[in-house]
Amino acid sequence: MAMFGAFKDVMVSQAMKLAGSPAVSKLMGDPRLMSAAMKAMSVGGTVKTNMDKCGRFAAGVFGLATQDEVANLRHTIQTLEDQVATLEAKSAQAKPAEAKSASKRA
Repeated sequence: MAMFGAFKDVMVSQAMKLAGSPAVSKLMGDPRLMSAAMKAMSVGGTVKTNMDKCGRFAAGVFGLATQDEVANLRHTIQTLEDQVATLEAKSAQAKPAEAKSASKRA
């Protein structure tokens, strides 16, 4: 995807150079041209969306995890680690209290 970003940057810089030309400014007033330009710009997003769909499908076919699934799993693991740390802290606080009450009973 980095290659797509570099390509996009080059295209944007070239478009900015052309936009300064008086002939191009005149063409930019044509609604048909603007409509075609907007459609062309949306192709990149459509291609990425379709590539993501294909990637998820291929991952499912081959039994591989997608990036989203791995990210969700990491989040779940982090949440569980936080819960375990909280429970361990509570347990450590409860042990001295239990020891004091046991010694008072003896």
